[in-house]
Amino acid sequence: MLELIRRRFDCGYIKPNSRRDRALVFVVRKRVDLLDRVVPFFERNPMLSSKQADFEKFALIVRELALGHHRTSAGFRRLLETATSMNGGGRFRKVQWNELVAVQNPQRLHARQGS
Repeated sequence: MLELIRRRFDCGYIKPNSRRDRALVFVVRKRVDLLDRVVPFFERNPMLSSKQADFEKFALIVRELALGHHRTSAGFRRLLETATSMNGGGRFRKVQWNELVAVQNPQRLHARQGS
């Protein structure tokens, strides 16, 4: 099934989900492919599940990144807040909010680590 999806979008690749998980996932990393192929497809064919709300946030983030809105402190923070609100609001997140925000301000990370 994933190979059919990959062929339909004509982009991306299939890989194992993790070393411990035998499931496979379809991955698209190129922003242009997301903007030109994936996002428009799901806008024309909305999901009939709770994942639709996360998709809408994802589409917003991809477009905002393409416009460079992540380059300002406020824009980065806004996109980060949107991203961390997806997929259960962070229940499964491996990285904590303060570590994500530290990417924006490296001095915070060094101060927290005692450097």
